[in-house]
Amino acid sequence: MSSGFKDIAYRILKEAGKPLHSKEITKIALEREWLITAGKTPEATMNSLLIVDINKKKEKSRFIKVGPSTFGLNKKVAVPEKEVYEEPERVYKISKGISPRQKGGIAEARIAELITLYGDTTLACYKPISDDEGIDLIVKEKGSQKTMYIQVKSRFGDKPDKVFTATTKTSSITDNYQMAIVFCFFDTEQGDLWDYLWFVPAPDFLKKANRLQNNTNLGFVAGRRRNEDNKWDEYLIDKRDLANKIIEQMGRY
Repeated sequence: MSSGFKDIAYRILKEAGKPLHSKEITKIALEREWLITAGKTPEATMNSLLIVDINKKKEKSRFIKVGPSTFGLNKKVAVPEKEVYEEPERVYKISKGISPRQKGGIAEARIAELITLYGDTTLACYKPISDDEGIDLIVKEKGSQKTMYIQVKSRFGDKPDKVFTATTKTSSITDNYQMAIVFCFFDTEQGDLWDYLWFVPAPDFLKKANRLQNNTNLGFVAGRRRNEDNKWDEYLIDKRDLANKIIEQMGRY
């Protein structure tokens, strides 16, 4: 479900039939996967948005504040149920015959588009001429000799998993800040990449990745929600910030 915080809060409060604390509303939304956010304090966002809605709309708000960070529904405001949270039918599915290689190419193309669109014309992105294992995209900074090599690891699905997993060959990773790995999820129902992705510099990945199969492979396991115990959280970024991260890393060498 992709509704906003307030629509989700309305649905939860309507089902509960009683006022709830903003933390409880957020907890239910996350457990049901109605709310997907990379923010560290979604309950604070929920609380703030509901307060702003009440202060702005006053008696016309769908919500009322009944206590500290506790909210209920304004019974004086009638809201058509279908207007609030009607879910669209799932009718868009990608072709089942698409091969893993084709999926990889699609993800790489989307990553290249993001770099081009948000690189402020300072970055040039292209695929290597030869099939160089481990390098999917080459990014150059215009006006300088700086180059970055990107490996893209993607997963496809119509319902984003709570945990993103991927493996890559140890031999394909160079211990140099000129290389980075991008982990991304492609939502086949939405037909696009998830709003967030992981951008991990190669030296950091070599240091933190799980060693698999006698060290021949490296494993990546990350939660799609921020968690203090998740070692990959610091690398989770808005996909539109990818170009800025690349420029930032280029400044390290």
